Amino acid sequence: MPTGTDTRQLKMVAIGGGTGLSTLLTGLRPYVGAGRRADDQAKLFPELAPDAPPSASPVISLTAIVTVTDDGKSSGRLREEFGILPPGDIRSCLVALAREDRFTSRLFRHRFRSDGPLDGHSLGNLIIVALTQMNGNFLNAIEQASLLLGCGARVLPSTLDSVDLQAEVGGEVVRGQRAIKSLSESRRLPIRGLSLTPADARALPEAVEAILEADLITLGPGSLFTSVIPNLLVGGIAEAIGRSRAKKIYICNAMTEADETDCFTAEAHVEELLRHGRGLRLDFALFNSTPISAEMRERYAAEKAVALEPPAVTHSASGGVSFVTLPLASEDRFVRHDPVKLSRAIFELYHL
Repeated sequence: MPTGTDTRQLKMVAIGGGTGLSTLLTGLRPYVGAGRRADDQAKLFPELAPDAPPSASPVISLTAIVTVTDDGKSSGRLREEFGILPPGDIRSCLVALAREDRFTSRLFRHRFRSDGPLDGHSLGNLIIVALTQMNGNFLNAIEQASLLLGCGARVLPSTLDSVDLQAEVGGEVVRGQRAIKSLSESRRLPIRGLSLTPADARALPEAVEAILEADLITLGPGSLFTSVIPNLLVGGIAEAIGRSRAKKIYICNAMTEADETDCFTAEAHVEELLRHGRGLRLDFALFNSTPISAEMRERYAAEKAVALEPPAVTHSASGGVSFVTLPLASEDRFVRHDPVKLSRAIFELYHL
């Protein structure tokens, strides 16, 4: 927990997957001690004078814990062909944490376009597969990819077990992330009873250790049922979060998703998270208050998605989670959290 205003030894764990987690890591990257540079600080703290004291800019020791249930696109194909954990979400997190001046990060982001079997594959995914085969070890492959990219933070899978999502949609039991999302969207029915198969998958010990030692833990942003909750279903993760003395913040998406959270309220996101995370306790749930433009609302309406309205109450139904609403979203091609605003908001909540 925080002592005074000193965050120089702040140990942080960010849990999730997909675009949401990589967006958050982009905002956190300049705070990571090993990867920090003077121009990073200038971007984050333009109001600070050049001779501002070191304590004015926080430094963190960061670990990202990433879901490994993806079975679609490049990751799904590589998982099936090579029998490895899906590398896509991990690759996205590594790239988000990479030094901006690294040519290697551009290579990792490159996606092939062809009429052959390479079509749709990310080069970064293929590099992780190659490193895994060379080392015979997925964790070592991630570490070597991190070194190639100049990352100053750790990226860990929540488990090394090969796992799939399983859920009930409209009374039908469905296995696999793609199948669950597809059926939920096509039938406009909610996802129920989300679980992992095999059910006895165990957490990576290094992930549990990072959680127990953390001062600050975040969950999300990201797809509720396929990026955030799957980590909590791994045996030992939710229990470790519950035992940890860290401050815990859930970061909710700015938009609903037709294939996961259709018609969900802000409060419903938190309820589902707590329902699936046995022993999970949260201090804060963070929501966006930035108005979404009419143009973007219309674009998302075509995908049957809407802007998530901030909660009308200040606490969860149980009273244990404080709801905080701040202007966090930005618009480009999509509605996303602004990485800089989000990272600042997290540290503000940490010091409350």
